[in-house]
This record gives sequence, C-alpha cells and structure tokens, in this order.
Amino acid sequence: MLYRILKKDLLRRKGVNVILFLFITIATIFLSSSVNNILVVSSAIGYYMEFSRVPDVNIFVKGDSEKEKVKEWLDDGAEDVKEYGDIRMIALSDQNVKSIKNGKKKKYDTAGTSIYLAAAGMDYCKVFDMEGKPFSLKKGEAAMTRDAMERNHLGAGDKISISVGKTEMDLTVSRQMKDAAFGSDMSGMNRIIVSEEDYETFRKDEKAENIRMFCVMTDKETEFVKELNSQDFSTVLNTISKSAYKMIYSFDMIMAALLILIGICLILIALLVLRFTLVFTMEEEYREIGIMKAVGFRNFAVKKVYLLKYLVLVSAGTVAGFAASIPVSRAMVDSVSRNMIMEDSSSNLWVNFICSGCIVLLVMLFCYTSTGKLDKISAISAIRSGKTGERFGRRTGIRLNRRGKMSVPMFLGLNDILTHMRRYLVLMITFCISFVLITIPLNTINTMRSREMVVKFALDPDSAVYVRRIGNAGEGNYRYKDDLLKGMQRVKQEMKEKGYDAELTGIPFYFLKVSKNGTVSDQKLLLLQNLGQNNDYLLYDKGKAPRLENEIALSEAVLKQNKWNIGDWVDVNIGGKAEKFIITGTYTDYMQMGQSGRLNPVIDMKEEMMADYWNILVDMKTDKTQKELAHDLKKDFPSYEWNDAQSLVDQNVGGIQDSLAKLLMPMTGLLCAIIMLITALMEKLFIVREKGEIAMMKSVGFGNWSIRRWQILRMVWVVLLSMIAAVPMSLLSNRFMLRPIFAIMGANVKIQVVPWQVYGVYPGILMVGIIAATIFATGKVKQIHIREMNNIE
Repeated sequence: MLYRILKKDLLRRKGVNVILFLFITIATIFLSSSVNNILVVSSAIGYYMEFSRVPDVNIFVKGDSEKEKVKEWLDDGAEDVKEYGDIRMIALSDQNVKSIKNGKKKKYDTAGTSIYLAAAGMDYCKVFDMEGKPFSLKKGEAAMTRDAMERNHLGAGDKISISVGKTEMDLTVSRQMKDAAFGSDMSGMNRIIVSEEDYETFRKDEKAENIRMFCVMTDKETEFVKELNSQDFSTVLNTISKSAYKMIYSFDMIMAALLILIGICLILIALLVLRFTLVFTMEEEYREIGIMKAVGFRNFAVKKVYLLKYLVLVSAGTVAGFAASIPVSRAMVDSVSRNMIMEDSSSNLWVNFICSGCIVLLVMLFCYTSTGKLDKISAISAIRSGKTGERFGRRTGIRLNRRGKMSVPMFLGLNDILTHMRRYLVLMITFCISFVLITIPLNTINTMRSREMVVKFALDPDSAVYVRRIGNAGEGNYRYKDDLLKGMQRVKQEMKEKGYDAELTGIPFYFLKVSKNGTVSDQKLLLLQNLGQNNDYLLYDKGKAPRLENEIALSEAVLKQNKWNIGDWVDVNIGGKAEKFIITGTYTDYMQMGQSGRLNPVIDMKEEMMADYWNILVDMKTDKTQKELAHDLKKDFPSYEWNDAQSLVDQNVGGIQDSLAKLLMPMTGLLCAIIMLITALMEKLFIVREKGEIAMMKSVGFGNWSIRRWQILRMVWVVLLSMIAAVPMSLLSNRFMLRPIFAIMGANVKIQVVPWQVYGVYPGILMVGIIAATIFATGKVKQIHIREMNNIE
C-alpha cells in the first residue's frame, strides 16, 4: 500500500519533486566537497611541512663572517635545539635574472619576491618535482616553481640567464618544482635551484651576496626566537618560523570556507522549502488524513506516508550529490595541490559519505518535526480540511477604498503579504539568504580593491605610480640607506630627462632587535622608514606618527604580544648600539603579518644594513591612471619594476580576490538558478492553493494576464521586503565573518560596501530571475476553469 501511495505522490506533482531533488543534490555537492577540501588542506599543510623537512625556525644570516659563532651558540648555548643544519644560497636581484625568448633576453617578473639561488640536494626545506619525488640536476639545468614559470611564460626546455658579478650563465629550465618554504608568492621569497657544480661557480664570484640559512628543529619555537634575539649577532637578517609558513598556505582554505557557507545556506533553504511543501501537502490532503484517522490509522502510521516520500527524495538527492561531489572534491584539491604535496586523498571519501548521511538525517528529522501538526488534528476537523467553520478576528491588511490610485493587481499582491505574512516567510528568508550570499564575495573583492587596503601595505594610494628593483646590472641588491638614496636620485634624474618631473620616496626596512627593560620581543621586528617628502599618508589607530629622532610607532599586534603601551620607552639595536625610543602611536597593517614598526624619518640609519626596500613611491602631476602610467614607464625604463597599487596588493595577498572575482559570476548564476527554482516551486503551490479564488476572479471578469500580474507583483513585493531585511544581515556578515578573515592577515580593515553593486545591480539580477520564474510558473493560470470555484471555502 505504501508503495502505491508513494508512486502516486511522486508522479502527481513531478515538477515540485524534481525541484526538491535538485536542491538536495546541489546542497550535498557543496557541503560534502567543501568540508572534504577543508580537512584535506588543513592536514596537508602539516604533512607538506614535515615531508619537506621545513624546520621550526629558519635563521637568515648574511655572509660567513659569523658562521662559526652561530654554530657554536647552536651547539652549546641555545636551549631546546634538537637538531640543526644549514643551507647556502645567493641573493639575486631581478637584474641578475633574465628569461630568454627567441634568443632575446627579457625582464624577469619577480612579482615583488626576493630571489635566491640554491643548489639541489639540501637536507632541509627540500624541493620536489610535481609528482612529489626528489630530483637531481645536471650542469646547465635549473628548476623553478610553477608560479614563477607561468608568470614569466616559461616551459620545460626554455632558458633563463643568471648573472652574479662577472659570472653569467644560460641555464635550461628542465622541470617545475614544489618548494614548501619558498614556493608561495605570499612568503615574499622564491628560489631557483641549480646543480651543485653551477652553484659553486656562482658562489666563487667576489660579487656574490652569500646567504646562509640555519634550519633549527625545536619544540619551543617562541622561546628559541626570544633567546636568539638576545644574542649579539650582527649579520642575522631575519627569522621565519614554521607557523608563519603554515599561515601562508592557510589562505588556500578561504575559498573552501566560502563554499561551505554556501552549502550550509542551501541546506537551510532546503529545510525551509521542505517544511513549506510538507505542510502545504498535508493541508491539501486533510480530508484523506481525516479518513485514515477515522478508520483507525494511528498518528505515526499517517506520518509514514509523508516521511517515506521525502526519505526517497532526500536519499536519491544525497546519493546523486555524493556521486557528483567526488569529482568536485578532486578538482578542488587539485587546485590547491598545484603548490603542495598531499597524501592520497581518496581515503577522504568517508568525509563526503558522512556529510551526505548527515544531510539525510537532518532533513528527515526536520520533516518528522514538521509532521507534528498531525497529532493535534482530530478525524472530524481533518475531514473538514482543518476548518472548524468558525471565523472571527479582524484581518490586518489594507483597504482598497483608501488606495484608489493603486491598481487592483498591485493592491491584491500587497494585501496578500500583509494578511498572510507567515505564508510568505519562507520565500523572504530564502531571498534574504541569497542576497547576503552575493554580498560576501562582492564586499571581499571591493575591500581588497580599496584605498585602505593599499595603505595597509604601507603605500600611498594617491601616488602616481610605484617602482622597485631600481639597481643597475652588476650593483646587486641595495643593502644600505645611502646606496638606496643614490639609486633614487639617479632614477629621478633619468625620469626628468624623459620629461617626468617626479619626487621619489623610498621605504627601506630593517629587521632589528627591540626590547624593553632587557626583555626582548618574540622576534626581530620589521621596521620601516620613509625616505622622502611623502610621509603623511600612513594611518594610526591611536597616538600619532613618530617625528622626532627618539620616537617610534609599533603595530597593535606587537604592543599586545609584549604588553607594551603608547608612552613606553623601548631599546632598538641600531648599528650594534641600543638606542632609546618612545612609542608615540599604534596601527594595524599587513607588513610581516601585522607585526611591524615605523621609524621616524629623521633618524640616521646609514650604519645599519637594510633587509631590503619596499616599493618606492613616485609622486608627480599626471592625468593618467596608475596602470596607464606604469605601462608607459615600463616602455621608457624597461629595466625597472613599475607597478600600480592594485597589482601590488594582488601580489601580496596571493591573488585571492582574482579567484573570488572568477567565482562571483558563476555563483550569481547558481544562486539565480536556485531562487528561480524555489520561486517556480512556491508559485506552483500558491496557484494550487488559490484555484478557487482564481476561478472566482475569472467569473467576475478578470483576465488571465490581470491575474498573473497579481501573482507577479506579489512576488516583487516579497523580493523588495527581503532586500530591506537583507541589509542589516549583510552588515552583520561583514562584521562577524569578513572582518575576522581579514584580521587573520594582520590588520583591522573596514569592509567596503559599494551600494550600487550590493543593493542595486546584483539584487537586480536576482529579481529579474525571480520575475522570470514567476511569469513561467503563472502560465498554469490559463488552465484554471470557472468550475474550480467549487473548491473555494
């Protein structure tokens, strides 16, 4: 009997059943594949670090003058050192590397990263081929990361030219590689691997800038770095911990987290739609329910009829979703594994299976609670379609005689919503969630393209353009302030000769030891100093910018971590001497993951060796945009690295906004399709419920199009009310979802909302889809005959 009832139910309302099936399928795909991706990536980061033997702390030391001193300390003085090793590298500038195309040397695109040359066969921070296997290189061969090769349009077999001092060599790029420590552009570092023989040839050049990286394994990372900072090593450039590397790769999970959010929202929408459909079906079949109760069926026996139908629909949807989620999961993992080495993820199919099973249990539990209404209905009231025959209490709504200028279809649509608000609540919540889902990636993209985001990278958004790597061939990387100033003066003069009257502001940065009362900060801090006239664009949350020789500003993360405050005096080791500074202000930015400081512009740093210099601000009068000016300057000065603000932001956040921008239109199309399905489903059910009223309207002279206008305008009112309700929900999502994501990167950012996009264009697209679905669904109005008046109460 149940089988016959089930078969009849599934065939009777095929459109509604197909829509519910598709909904459950899509929700299962999103949720299963996204949860699987999160678990795979989160575990893969740790696995990749261990597989590549990335140490707990990397210590970058310039030259070999303190090599023995550092080794002696690691052997005898340092505590909790389990083991250590060292890797030799050569620091290269972008002038030292050229790509060769058709026999011509072209500028090498570094994407703002520091380039290092290293030999194959290291014991720590290992590199592997794209299959995750170790490799060796012959003389004349080189290996590069995938991103570096794609950025410079290089393939296997292409050539690059590397010069160190007077030593120059053309090398064949024999393979792509995966490099855990230097493989992500967000780390700000990139390696080119060559054979041991070629490396020795470069290293022996007297102009080679040799870097030694000590790789330390320790269980107490923070304590070790503090102890290291208390030593008097003058050639230590920087320290990088394994946790910092993990943070870089953690951004690969942002996209997966967004898709999980979409999946959860789809499940919520599916539950709302299921409840509406289930309650509607029960109300439509009250007479049958009453008869079943009258002949002795107990409540659960009646419920089984409905639960069985939805169990079949949900099970079929989750099975189809589970099958589809397998290739989707693999595609998502493959997109992340291009830069990582992962364990075999086929064993993670249990995640998809469990998510699919949870969806079945959740939906069926929800359906069971929704059928609780049957327990309260007696056989007699059910036979009477749930009505007692009594009607009292004034209905809220609007009166037609007071709305003389309002058309009848518009009046009917608005009056329906006001008098039966609960009936349309499911639609409002669904539309509201859809609107909010659109705003999340949209606001993320707009924030990453905002002026504030530029300032958070210590750049002036009003500068005409930015330039980096201004050293001439053979000069190597600038290491002292005076060298940078001379280079800036030379570039300024060169620009003047070409008709560009510009002022340049350089931003060198140093890694210096900062302490208070003998207590050293957890790590050497990245301290920036503006050299030039442009010093007033940086923002401060509290206090003010440092101006005097004994003033400094430190980021909020540094103050919080060390329990320092504005007004405290700190010691900064400059040129081997401890100089006292007072903290005048605090801020948040993205430099060194939010842990940085800003030196006053007047202090003399000529004795201190720079770690590097940040992008140089170029200020001049021009009618061109930054992108246009950068394009022109690349033609006039091809040996320098010119950029606009957005390109620099893109480089430093790993292109996340590009991925979101590519996702935005497909996501908009998907949401539009989903709400069109929901709208069509709801509208079909409304028409079934309102057959009697529609027949009566036809009997008094209303035409088909007039009735359809009533249905369409009613849906427009629902959309407008949903959009109004979505505004505060969108603001809450900005505060409690997006701001914490941006804070992970190190700074507090105001989420940017572009009203005409968020409240105009994209909701407008969804509204057009909803109206189109309503027009389609209301086509059934033509099939309703006047005799259906018999169904009206």
